[in-house]
Amino acid sequence: MDIVVKDVIIELKSTSDILSAHWAQLSNYLRLTKHPIGLLVNFGAEKLQGERYGYLPEANECVLLNRNTDIVYDPINWI
Repeated sequence: MDIVVKDVIIELKSTSDILSAHWAQLSNYLRLTKHPIGLLVNFGAEKLQGERYGYLPEANECVLLNRNTDIVYDPINWI
């Protein structure tokens, strides 16, 4: 974990793109700490990239959230 602010974990990267391994790393941090929100920020691409994830304790899963904290991607219920 790069930064923890109250209940938010911030994972910083400097790569050409956000990879699934980066999401998996943040997901593991969220599951282990039970923090509700995680931010994945990449400074290495042409433009700043950022993704917001939420931890669902009842399912012990992490989901991709939009700016309104609505679930965009839920790996368990994805069709």
